[in-house]
Amino acid sequence: MRLCDFPTTTRTKFQSPATWGVILGYGMLWALFRFVLFTGIPSMFAPAAEFLLPFLLVIGMLALAPLPWLWTGDERKQAPPLRGFLQSLFWNALWLGIFIGLTPGSHTQSGPQVYLRLVGNAFPLRPGWGMLFLNYPLALLLGWFLAGKERAEASERGLRELAGRSRTQALQAQLNPHVLFNVLGGLTELVHEDPDAAEEALVGLVEMYRELMRHGASLRAPLAHERSLVSRYLGIEAIRLGARLQVHWQWPDWADPLELPPLLLLPLVENAIKHGIAPQPEGGALQIELTRTPTGLLLRVANGGRPLKAEYQSGTGLGNLKERLELLPAPRPVLRLETEGAWTVAQLELPWRWPA
Repeated sequence: MRLCDFPTTTRTKFQSPATWGVILGYGMLWALFRFVLFTGIPSMFAPAAEFLLPFLLVIGMLALAPLPWLWTGDERKQAPPLRGFLQSLFWNALWLGIFIGLTPGSHTQSGPQVYLRLVGNAFPLRPGWGMLFLNYPLALLLGWFLAGKERAEASERGLRELAGRSRTQALQAQLNPHVLFNVLGGLTELVHEDPDAAEEALVGLVEMYRELMRHGASLRAPLAHERSLVSRYLGIEAIRLGARLQVHWQWPDWADPLELPPLLLLPLVENAIKHGIAPQPEGGALQIELTRTPTGLLLRVANGGRPLKAEYQSGTGLGNLKERLELLPAPRPVLRLETEGAWTVAQLELPWRWPA
C-alpha cells in the first residue's frame, strides 16, 4: 500500500460504528483501571487528561498500529511478514514514545510506588514506562490483526467496485442497441417518403453510433461529450420530424469540462421525443436546461408534446438509467418525472461539490 492510500483507509475505518464502539468500551475500561490504580492527581488539569488518555490511546492504536504492516510503497496490499514486523517494531516505539512523552504525569510517580527489579536492584517504575511496556506488545499484535482485517475488507471493497463497474458498463452497453433500434424504427418511414433525407439520416446515425460506443465505454466523461452526442441524435430526429421538433438549449459553457457518468442526458432526451413529441401530430418543443444549485447540478429535459399518462411505466431507456444511478456511490443522483402544466419534465439532480 502506498502512503497516499492511508488517509482513505483510515477515514473508512473510523466511519464504522463498530470502531467507535471499541473506542468507547476500551476507553471506559482503561479510564476506570487508571483511576483505581493511580491516585494523588498533581494538578487541576489532570482529571480531564486522565479520563481522555485511554480514549486517545485506543484511537492511536486503531489508526497507527496497522500502518507498518500495510505500508509497502507500491501496489501490494500488505508488507511481507518479516518486513511488516521490523517496520512495526520501530514505528510503534516511535509513536507510543511521543504519545507517552506528551502525556501529563507520565514523568513523575503518582500513587503507590511500583518497582522493577533488575540484577538485584529495584528501580522505580514510572507511569510512562508502565504504559509503554503494556501497550507496546499490544500495538504489535493489534496492528498485525487489524492490518489483515483491513486488507481483507479492501479486497472485498475492490471486488464490489469491480462488480459495480462491470454492471454499469453492461447497462451502458445495453443502452447502445436500444438507441440504435429506436432511431432506425423512426427512420423506416423516411425510406419511401424522402429517400435523400433517409440517406442523410443514416449517415448521421453511423457517426452518432460511433460516438455513442466511444462515450458509453467510459465510467466518467466530460459533459461536453454528452452534449455533442445528444446534438447528433437531435440532428437525426430533426431530419425525421422536421418542423414538428423545436429544440431549445440552456447550457452554460462552464458545464462542458465537468466529468460525470456518461449517458445521463441522452435517455431523457430520447424518452421525451419517443413518448412526447413524436406521437403528437403537431409535435412540440424540447427544452434542455442545465443549472447550478447550492448542492450540485440540475438537469431538466421538458417537452410540450403528448402529456404524460398517469399509468406511464418507464421503458428501457429510463429503466436502464435508474439502474445505473442505483449503482453510483452515495450521495446518488435523484431522477424525477412529473408534469408542469402542459409540459412533461424529466429532472435529474446531480450532487456536485463546488470549490469554495
